[in-house]
Amino acid sequence: MSVLSPAKWISDQELFIKFGYRKAIEAISQALTGGFDPATDKSRSFVEFASGQGLVMPSENAEFVGLKFVTLAPKNPAKNIPRIQGIYTLFDAKTLTPLAQCDGAALTLLRTSCVTAAMVQKLALPESPKLVVFGSGPQAFAHILAISAVSTPDSIRILARNTAGVEKLIVDLRSHGIEAAAGSTKDLAEADLVITATTAREPLFALEQVQKTVIVAAVGSHEPNARELPGNLMGIGTVFIEDQSAALREAGDVIMAINEGFVAAEDLVEVKKLFTSDYTIDSQSIRIYKSSGMPWQDLAIFGATYKALI
Repeated sequence: MSVLSPAKWISDQELFIKFGYRKAIEAISQALTGGFDPATDKSRSFVEFASGQGLVMPSENAEFVGLKFVTLAPKNPAKNIPRIQGIYTLFDAKTLTPLAQCDGAALTLLRTSCVTAAMVQKLALPESPKLVVFGSGPQAFAHILAISAVSTPDSIRILARNTAGVEKLIVDLRSHGIEAAAGSTKDLAEADLVITATTAREPLFALEQVQKTVIVAAVGSHEPNARELPGNLMGIGTVFIEDQSAALREAGDVIMAINEGFVAAEDLVEVKKLFTSDYTIDSQSIRIYKSSGMPWQDLAIFGATYKALI
């Protein structure tokens, strides 16, 4: 019986600092420009537990197989335990030998924010955008760092009900050399980019509050009955999604806007078109990126991390 070497553990510091946001954004772009079709990715599955939910996310490419298992426990924050926890494992594609592991929640943070950054770059993000972020948690922090890796924000305004969380986020960003301030919905009128990274189940703002050339990235929900954006905003803008079947299954913002008659499924634009065709972006219109989160994204980033660090 052969004894295999244990899988290499890649720490959060190696993931975020040694590899980092810029390389993670490049890994997403390279996967799509290389011809990968998100529609061919394996579906994630959900497991209901007494204390929350588990997400199983497998994927594979020519070099690697990846498997992420994360849990979502809504009551954990009250016990000072993270709401999202998990493990990601990378395997050799040919032998299925475990190669490396990392914290699943950390990879989710890096992946989600860097996918958003890669997408909004393709949606004609200004070089110095006025940025408004809804939310003050880890995803808000990661998204600001990711957007700052591909642009130089003219201003950053943070909107959240948790004022203590907003203050902490501002301090944490300052330690990275990024200045931000608490904002209000009045800031939406001049925002070039609005990111929603919340657990909201109802729209966070109205269509009339944003300018007609805004980019909106909705990343907070993967549930069919939760939304961050109003249906009429989805109807007036062009909606970009990772994969139509995933969006129609999991993206509440999309599903409810369709049910309300604001959007038709055939009007959704899959993001692969931004990377593999001559799709023309109308920078004078509202552009919406609705994230669902897909397994291939974790694999693209962690596979590139493994090759860069090992």
